[in-house]
Amino acid sequence: MSDPTKRKQETASPIAETKKLRVHGEKESNVLMWFRTDLRLTDNRAFASALEIARAYAKEGTSHLFALFIVSPGEWKEHGVSDIRVDFLLRNVQKLHASLKQAAIPLIIEEAQSPNEIPEIVFKVCQKYSIFGVFHNIEYEVNEARRDASTRTLLQNNGIFVRADHDQCGIKPGEVLAQSTGKPYVVFTPFKNKWLQMVTKDPTHLKIANCTLDLKQDELRTLYADIFDKEPPTSVEGFTLEPSKAKMAQTLYPAGEEEAQARLENFASLRLADYKSKRDFPAQPGTSILSPYLAAGVISARQCLARAAKENKSKYERGKEGINTWIVEIVWRDFYRHVLVAFPRVSKSLPFKLETKDIEWSDNKEHFKAWTEGKTGYPIVDAGMRQLLSTGWMHNRVRMITAMFLTKDLLINWQWGEKHFMKHLVDGDLASNNGGWQWSASTGTDAQPYFRIFNPTTQSINFDPSGEYIRRWVPELASITDSKAIHDPYSHMGTFNFLKLGYPKPIVEHSLQRKLALNIYSKVFKKQP
Repeated sequence: MSDPTKRKQETASPIAETKKLRVHGEKESNVLMWFRTDLRLTDNRAFASALEIARAYAKEGTSHLFALFIVSPGEWKEHGVSDIRVDFLLRNVQKLHASLKQAAIPLIIEEAQSPNEIPEIVFKVCQKYSIFGVFHNIEYEVNEARRDASTRTLLQNNGIFVRADHDQCGIKPGEVLAQSTGKPYVVFTPFKNKWLQMVTKDPTHLKIANCTLDLKQDELRTLYADIFDKEPPTSVEGFTLEPSKAKMAQTLYPAGEEEAQARLENFASLRLADYKSKRDFPAQPGTSILSPYLAAGVISARQCLARAAKENKSKYERGKEGINTWIVEIVWRDFYRHVLVAFPRVSKSLPFKLETKDIEWSDNKEHFKAWTEGKTGYPIVDAGMRQLLSTGWMHNRVRMITAMFLTKDLLINWQWGEKHFMKHLVDGDLASNNGGWQWSASTGTDAQPYFRIFNPTTQSINFDPSGEYIRRWVPELASITDSKAIHDPYSHMGTFNFLKLGYPKPIVEHSLQRKLALNIYSKVFKKQP
C-alpha cells in the first residue's frame, strides 16, 4: 500500500525550492508550462503547479506564466502517428491557444524537425522569456522519457528549475505492487483489485487538480501581442488530411475541453448505466468514444472516474454493474501504462513475453494487404478495418476481433498490425495500442498464454446479430437480408449469387488456421494445445 504521507511530500509545492533559483533584479523571473499530450486547462497537475508558482510570485509583480507547445513532425514520424491524430492534436492546440489567450497566458509555438532539437528549443525559450521554472507532465514512453531527461539536464545545468508531475494515470506507476513480492503486477485482474482497493482507501490518488485561472497579467497582451496574435498551425507537412476526411474528422471529433466534457456528461447521464450490456455491440452507441480526447489529454482519466463515481454513489466498485464495468476499462488504461514503465521493452516493439520472439510468424504480404484493406472475406473483420480507414476509429470489440484474426488466423506478426493501427487511429496511444495488440496475440500480460482464439464468424453472430454494423461498412453485403448469410456469405450463398456481390471469398479457413496457430504457439510455450 502506498504511503499517503510520502506522496504528499512528493507533490508538495515547490515554492521553497524555486526561491533559490529565481533571478532577481532588473529581469523578470517567469514560469513556463510545457504542454504535450495534456491539452487541457482543467485537472492538469503540471499546469496546477505552474499556476501555483506564478500566482505566488505574481504578488511581487515580477513573475508571469507562459505556455509552450512544440510541433514535432520528426517525433511524430518516428512514432508512426496518424495524419488524423495530428489533425486532432493541432485542432486542440488551437482551442488551447484561444483559452489561454482569454486568460492572458501567451502560448509560444515552436517547431522541431527532430526530437533531438527539443531540449535546445525549450532552453532557448527559457532564455528569451526569462524563465526560471519549467513545468510539464510526465510521458512514460522510453523515447519521451529520454527526451525529457535530456531537457531536464540542460535546463538544470543552466540554473532553471524543472518540475515533472505524474498526471496520465489514476495511480502513479510503480505504486500498485503485489503485496507478496513487492513487484509490479503482470496480470490485469489482481492489478485491478489492488488499484480499486487503493483508491477506495485513499481517494487523494484521484484528487482533481486546482487549475483556477486567476492570474493578473493583462499587461502581457500588449507586451507579447505577437504571440497572442499568432495562430497555431492548422496543418503540418507530411501529415495532411484530404479535405473530405478533414471535414469528417471535425464532425466526428470536434476539438476542445468543452466538447470532451459534453461527451462525458452525455455518456454518463444517458448510457453509462447500460454500458456492460451494450458495450460489445458495434452497431449500437454503447461506448463513450472519449478515447481520442483521453489520448490527447483533452480530458483526464480522473475526470472520467469522478463523473462515473458521481453516478455510482461515490463508489468505484460494488455499485451499478454498468458503471463498474466502465471504471474497469479506465483501470485497463492505467494498467498498460504501469506495464510500460515497469517493462520498458514494450516501448521498443518487443513482446512482453520474451519467449514469443520465436513464434514462426507468416510474412504473407498479400494476406496482410487484404487485412489492411478490409478484403479478407470475413465480414466482421472487413467492416472493422474499413471503419478504421474511413474514420480513424474502431469499436473496441472489433479491435480485438481484427487483431486476433491477423495474429491467430493469418499468423502475421502483431507488430505489423500495431503499426498499421497507429498509422490510422485518431486515438493512437502506445501503451493502450501495444497492450491491446499483445493481449490479442498472446505475447503480452495475460493469464492465458496462447489458446484464446476468436472465431470471427461466431463473434460476428454474437455481437452484430442483425448484421447492421457489417452492412454499414461493407456495402457489397448491404443487400443481404438473411441473418446467417450476412456473417458468412461464402458458405450460405450459392456460388453464382456470391460472385454477384463482388466480395472476396475467405482468404483462409478459420478451423485449419486455428489448429495451425495452436501448434505454432505450443512450440514456443512448450505446452500441448
